[in-house]
Amino acid sequence: MPTAIDHVIILAEDLDTAMQQYTDLGFTVIPGGKHARFTHNALVTFQDGSYLELIAFYEAPDASKNEGHRWFKHVGKGGGLIDFAVGTPDVTAVVKETTERGLHYDGPHPGQRARPDGEQLRWQSAMVGGTDSTALPFVIEDITDRGLRVPADGSTHANGVRGIAKLVVAADDLDAAVRDFQALLGVDAPDTQADGSATFSVGPHTVEVVAATTGSGTGPIELQLIADEAKSIDPASASNANLTFVTT
Repeated sequence: MPTAIDHVIILAEDLDTAMQQYTDLGFTVIPGGKHARFTHNALVTFQDGSYLELIAFYEAPDASKNEGHRWFKHVGKGGGLIDFAVGTPDVTAVVKETTERGLHYDGPHPGQRARPDGEQLRWQSAMVGGTDSTALPFVIEDITDRGLRVPADGSTHANGVRGIAKLVVAADDLDAAVRDFQALLGVDAPDTQADGSATFSVGPHTVEVVAATTGSGTGPIELQLIADEAKSIDPASASNANLTFVTT
């Protein structure tokens, strides 16, 4: 079963620019390194163990070779919040359990990244397949020590941010998305509102599933971060990510 939001992905058109923007916002930004293909990243880690992944493409998938990437469809659209991952100690068990509940996750698939210091990181993940809700996260399990992938020594920030409070996720079919999250998390009855939106607890974190509106898109649309002072961040200064600082 997923235990927490592992990380939230923010796509940038240029990684160096995004790193400078987040530094200017008072975050401690850690260079992440390069994945085996297509992308490189930087991290903003938090005291609750979660992190922001600032990511950009350094090469494009070659369609003529049937290459693809989960996030390449977002390139050229301004970046911002595009995806998130939930963590688990056993991704194979999550695939099995969700399949039994009627939700198809495909995996596990191996992943790897080389840090700037040469340390090789490995993990495995599973992603929802077929026509299942695009609002759903992927699931990740570390093979190498998680402390190597998510270093804790950069988790103190000048802006006082300590962790994730809530991630708001939009879905075209709200009822189907709520059922999908129930199947993923193994819960029967989420907290629901009159408009049909639902709130799920994922370990220490909250995911709110709402109906997509014109212009909102689907997937993550707002990230609320726990800080010492409430504040709204101009998306233009954060690689078009919709971030809010909250005190509770």
